[in-house]
Amino acid sequence: MDGMWSQAWRIVVRELKIDRYYLAASTLFIAYMAFFSGLMVSMIVEEPRFSLVADLFFWAVASMTGYYFSRRIMKYIAEDSYTQMLAYYRVLPISPKVIALARCQQLALATVFNGILLFGLMYALHSGVREQLDPGAFVSFALLWTGFGLISNSVYIVLELSVRGKAYFWYNILLVVVLTLLVLVLHFSGVHIVENTVRISREYGVFSPIAWSLFVAGALSIYVAYRILAAKLPKRNLA
Repeated sequence: MDGMWSQAWRIVVRELKIDRYYLAASTLFIAYMAFFSGLMVSMIVEEPRFSLVADLFFWAVASMTGYYFSRRIMKYIAEDSYTQMLAYYRVLPISPKVIALARCQQLALATVFNGILLFGLMYALHSGVREQLDPGAFVSFALLWTGFGLISNSVYIVLELSVRGKAYFWYNILLVVVLTLLVLVLHFSGVHIVENTVRISREYGVFSPIAWSLFVAGALSIYVAYRILAAKLPKRNLA
C-alpha cells in the first residue's frame, strides 16, 4: 500500500511540475474569487436581493477549489487530453489503482491549498464577514462549503477519467444546469443557501454537526470516487 501511495504521489508531483506556470494563474484566480465571495457574504445581510446571486456564485466557487489550472484542463475537448494521459500511463508499469489514487490525491491537495487561500483571504479582506462570523463560526462555514466542493468534485473526477473529452464537456453542462435549477428551486421555495450556511455556522460555531457531517461526507466521496475509478480504468477503451 505504501508503494502505491508513493507511486501516486510521484505522478502528482510530476503533474505539478508540468503545470507550474498554470499554478500561478490558478492562485490569482482563487484570490480573485475570494474577494468576490467575501463581498457576497457581506452584502446579503444589508441587501437580501443579492441572495440568489450569492447562492449561484458560491456553489460554483466551491466546485473550483478542487482544481487548479493546467494544460490538460484547457485542452480536454480539442485534444481529449485526459484520454491521452491514461493511454500514456497504461503503457508504463503503473496500475490503474495508482492512477486513480493520484487523481484523488490531486483533488485533496488542490482543495486544501485553494480552500485555505479562498477562505483565508475571504475572512481577512472583508470586515463584513468578520462581523457576522467569529473565527470558530467561520471555520464551520468553510467546512460546510469544502464538504460540498469535495462531493461535487468527486463526481467530476470520475467523469473526467471515465469518458472522452466531448462527453465530459456535455456532462459538465448537464451538471451545471441541474445545480442551477436546484439552486433556483430552493431559492424560490424560501431556502437561501448562503444565508442559511452563515446562520448555521454562527449558531453552532466550530462544533456544528451539519458542517462536520458534510465535510466527512466530502472526504468519503473521495474514497468512493477512488473505488469507482479503480474499477473503471482497467476496462476503459482508450483506442
